[in-house]
Amino acid sequence: MGQQLNCHIVQDLLPNYIEGLTSEGTNEAIQEHLASCSDCRQVLDSMMTETEGFQAAPQKQINFLKKIKRRQWIVAGISVCIAVSILLAAFYFFGTRKFPIASSDVTISDVYQMKDGSIHFRITAHVNGYLSNVGSLVDTNREVHRIYERRRFFSEQDKKPEKLPEYWSTLDSPDPTQEKTIIYYQGKDDSDRLVIWEKGMNIPKATAEQEAAYERTNPKPDF
Repeated sequence: MGQQLNCHIVQDLLPNYIEGLTSEGTNEAIQEHLASCSDCRQVLDSMMTETEGFQAAPQKQINFLKKIKRRQWIVAGISVCIAVSILLAAFYFFGTRKFPIASSDVTISDVYQMKDGSIHFRITAHVNGYLSNVGSLVDTNREVHRIYERRRFFSEQDKKPEKLPEYWSTLDSPDPTQEKTIIYYQGKDDSDRLVIWEKGMNIPKATAEQEAAYERTNPKPDF
């Protein structure tokens, strides 16, 4: 700028000067005026102090808001964990799940042996839900039967008997070098057993009617 600036013009330009929005020539004119004008220097100092205060305040507010947001995230995370825990606990205690039926809730009946050596028997399970699945395992020298029911963890229903169809088991082993020595029902774990037949056990022989019924349902192949 070719001419000197008066105080009114300089003070009007100072906000833009502080923000760095004025041109290089304007800056030189303002600086030249400030060098000789104490009043405008005081106004500049006052504006700079206020600007620094404005800049510091938002930073404090930002930090404060960050803390609040961090707490909100923590609270939200804890709330989600609590909600998930409640849902899992509700499902565990009140939802229906599969449970093995204990041997104390099982009755073995009608055990007898056919002429061919096969062992026949019936299993009756006392359940307070409903039967889920029935399975058996045959390995080298044993045959294990298991029954599962689907019910709630805490069930107030009265137990009702469920009589399963007749089983028959041959004494053949999957391993030709071994022989089957035991048939049992397993409940909650391997120690929860109910022996159905064991080698050396005396059990009734099949009647003629039972033999005939077995032959009708399992006819011998013609060679």
